Amino acid sequence: MRKARSTAVPALLAGWFLAAQGAPPPPYPPPGRMVDAGGYRVHLYCTGEGSPTVIVAGAGYSFDWALVQPEVSRFTRICTYDVSGTAWSEPGPALTCSGRVDELHTILNKAGIRGPYILAGFSIGGLIERRYADLYPNEVVGMVIVDHAFIDAGSGDPPAESVSGPDSPPVLISKTPIIPTVEQTSDFGNLPERSRALHRWADTLNPALPTVETARECLALIGDARLGDMPLAVVSTANDHPNYRKLQAQLLTLSSRSIQLFAEKSFHSVEIDQPDIVVAAIRQVFERLSRRD
Repeated sequence: MRKARSTAVPALLAGWFLAAQGAPPPPYPPPGRMVDAGGYRVHLYCTGEGSPTVIVAGAGYSFDWALVQPEVSRFTRICTYDVSGTAWSEPGPALTCSGRVDELHTILNKAGIRGPYILAGFSIGGLIERRYADLYPNEVVGMVIVDHAFIDAGSGDPPAESVSGPDSPPVLISKTPIIPTVEQTSDFGNLPERSRALHRWADTLNPALPTVETARECLALIGDARLGDMPLAVVSTANDHPNYRKLQAQLLTLSSRSIQLFAEKSFHSVEIDQPDIVVAAIRQVFERLSRRD
């Protein structure tokens, strides 16, 4: 009988790597597996069974989805991951928009997570998933966009450092030098204690941040790419900025089968503040794949 592979080995290796970098050790080992992304390893965490698989793309920590992932895994498989240079994931090449998309495609293939996929992108992850669907249309059958990042074109061009955290604020270009954190701007207490501890630890590692240039590159690469009749759910907040409202209207035109859900009690991190709405959006896309409406 073939002996089952122990999950303790990748957990220990992740701890040794962080210790070697002089970083504080994680309070908990990675719950998923460390996947080779081409010379460095990325943490990928999949739960549940079924198809299509929901892939949370390109933004935020895997454990920030602790209120969404268990619910989605009740009806299909869902995978979250930590972008290279964040949490347990090792630093990789400079993560441009193209680099982030390539990284996701690589780890899914190396881990044997085959399509079809429903992509769920939060913040700048909305740009990453749209570019992924443009490059690999045969792999993607549905899409959920959660509070898509937008550019405040009227506020000037401050340095890229004004972009906050691995999940960036809803305005990518802002006049304010104050960088809000997820802990400050979300209902952080909703998360389990384990996730809160991991989030605080991960923030101390000076994670690789998305930049204004990353967003601009994505926008240029996406161009006017459309989704045809692919089921699309757009989750919007109560943000009343004119550019935000304009973007939400534009997102709904990407597909002839789009729906909009509102998270009016969320500032940005809907997956923490109102996870039930994100779960509902994913479920509706999942269910619409079995019918034509």
